[in-house]
Amino acid sequence: MKKLTLITLLFPVLAHAQINADSVKSVSTIKYYNKAIAQNPKDASYYYKRGMAQFDLQDYKAALADLNQSISINPKNEDYFIDRGRIYDNLENYKSSLADYTVAISLNPKSAVAYYDRGLTKRHLEDYKAALIDYNQAIALDPKDADAFNERGICKKHLEDYKGAIEDYTQAIAIDPKDANPYYNRGLAKNILKDSKGAMADFDQNIVLEPKHADGWYSRAGLKRKLEDYRGAIDDYTHYINLSPKDPDGYNGRGLAKLDMDDLMGAKEDNNKAIALDPKYSPAYYNRGLVNDKINDFSEAVDDYSTYIQLNPKDADGYFKRGNSKLDLEDYKSAIADYTQTLAIDAKYTDAYYNRALAKRKLEDYKGAIEDYTKAIALDPKYDDAYNNRGYAKHLLNDDTGACADFKKAAELGNKLAPDNIAKYCK
Repeated sequence: MKKLTLITLLFPVLAHAQINADSVKSVSTIKYYNKAIAQNPKDASYYYKRGMAQFDLQDYKAALADLNQSISINPKNEDYFIDRGRIYDNLENYKSSLADYTVAISLNPKSAVAYYDRGLTKRHLEDYKAALIDYNQAIALDPKDADAFNERGICKKHLEDYKGAIEDYTQAIAIDPKDANPYYNRGLAKNILKDSKGAMADFDQNIVLEPKHADGWYSRAGLKRKLEDYRGAIDDYTHYINLSPKDPDGYNGRGLAKLDMDDLMGAKEDNNKAIALDPKYSPAYYNRGLVNDKINDFSEAVDDYSTYIQLNPKDADGYFKRGNSKLDLEDYKSAIADYTQTLAIDAKYTDAYYNRALAKRKLEDYKGAIEDYTKAIALDPKYDDAYNNRGYAKHLLNDDTGACADFKKAAELGNKLAPDNIAKYCK
């Protein structure tokens, strides 16, 4: 029997006529076997065929009822258990799915399909080690199964065995070079290993083979942006948006690429579209906040970061960015509160200490500023700006000896302002 293939790509968009034809065939099959069952209610195959037609129509509950009947009549047919396992898998009843695949294997220990499908369900449960064992067995039974190599590669990727994953994807490609899936997956693994050239070649081939695969365009866009090919990234995100117009990720990604190119209004427009599609899509608020900061609309930036914080209250970056906008608005006390919250979430957030020190200095809390600069330096001993600014805070407390020591250290680290401070305060 054919195995279930869990495609890691988005399903290709079939022609409308084909979708209708498939549906008509399934409905016709159900009608036919309704009559056949009425005439012969003890034929297990009739329930099975009707059940699989219902499965094709995604009526999983009706399909399950028919497969239950098939198995009650003939409990020795491995195919019945395999397909009921698939129905359970689609219903997210993974425990029952695994049980059915295991029965199928007991009925036929050489069923590569049963091992393969059980591996899929284990992968759905994120039990990648157990899934790997099943794929090993499926491949041992059918070493020419490209899908099994592809799926095993996915498990290896989740287990962070990226080189092993690439080997499996490569084997899948050798068996079936026209299958777009393993090129895409291999591209993802290569990208993780920082093989940008190899990843790009795989994403290119994935798109050649399956130009309607939205994820291929999205992943290639992200890689192009990483390589600073911002125009190419925008083009790819646009293709993704055309294929998945209701997904805010596409607009968010394109907005970031536009921001990289300083197309601030274009970036903000894409942020707005992402938010219109999903008002709880937090990255768009964060990124729109970045745009508002760049155009000096700090009040709007504060509002965007505040919404982001509501949606992601445990993300230190949201508080840090809002603190920066408040610092620009000269609301130093409120900025300090945000930096303090940043550090409560992430005590090693170096820039939060540095910026909190700036705010404290503005409030003439020089001792507090020095303490924060010192913490920033402890986390990053080469932070030249922190040395220079700590030196200035010490000068304001009339500690010119300490100030000059900090200015000199900053100058050694390459700080461009420190030499002027040395000339001015260290005579």
